Amino acid sequence: MAPSLPMLLWHNWQPAWPLDGMALVAAGAYLAGTARTPRWPWRRTAAFLAGLVAVLVALQSGIGAYDDRLLSDHMVQHLLLLELAPLLLLAGRPVTLAVRGGPRGSRAALARRFAALSALMRPAVCLGLFALVVLATHIPAVYDATLTNNTLHEAEHVLYLVAGLLMWWPMLDADPDVSHRLGGLGRLIYINAAMLPMTLIGVFLYRDPSLFYPGYAAPARALGVSAVADQQQAGIIMWVLGSFVMVVAGLWQIMTALIAEERRMQLSERAATTAVLHADPGRRP
Repeated sequence: MAPSLPMLLWHNWQPAWPLDGMALVAAGAYLAGTARTPRWPWRRTAAFLAGLVAVLVALQSGIGAYDDRLLSDHMVQHLLLLELAPLLLLAGRPVTLAVRGGPRGSRAALARRFAALSALMRPAVCLGLFALVVLATHIPAVYDATLTNNTLHEAEHVLYLVAGLLMWWPMLDADPDVSHRLGGLGRLIYINAAMLPMTLIGVFLYRDPSLFYPGYAAPARALGVSAVADQQQAGIIMWVLGSFVMVVAGLWQIMTALIAEERRMQLSERAATTAVLHADPGRRP
């Protein structure tokens, strides 16, 4: 019998100590940075640690154990690595923390390195790479190869996490350089474009009456489920759930950007008014 997706979150855990070690090192480095940064918001720390947990759930829980047997399960794993984990990790502002909480002697050099990197992290570049990764890895020949080659499968996981970080980078102001940030309208256009490749794949899998990935036929049959029905469920997960996560996070960031723009305009108007009043005291009410 095929386990339900909620059940996979609690059962069939397979610890991978190298991955656990990397997660502990990342958490330790982040917490060390917060200790050197006064008044660092606890919400950012909670978000970053939750992002690490999301990666571990995607790869070590039952979701990771069944990703080569059920396409619907694999799609949940994709959403965790492409959307949720990167979203939470970047919400923790690790770049800002690294610059502010790093050793005093290396902060300036670290800031210059991030400034050089930011030139490559333009929204169009991030969006293009994300779409390329999503579309290319769902080509049947590529996808089926990852089901039989464990090295390719692990490389795919890393690629998804990196692609997700790239996609969310412009939306979450991960770049400390304020000149590279998207405004409210820019974020609206960006998030709609980011949803397109996942929506196309999800709709296609949901409506395709044939089995698109033959590698799932035998495992699904062994679990007593229809591979085609499981493929349709996978399409709904990628289409509906994937879009839901992006829409909610996107709307939040759009509202944040609009409020920030309004505040900047108000501060600018107040500064201009103050300058006029100081220049011409007779105009004061």
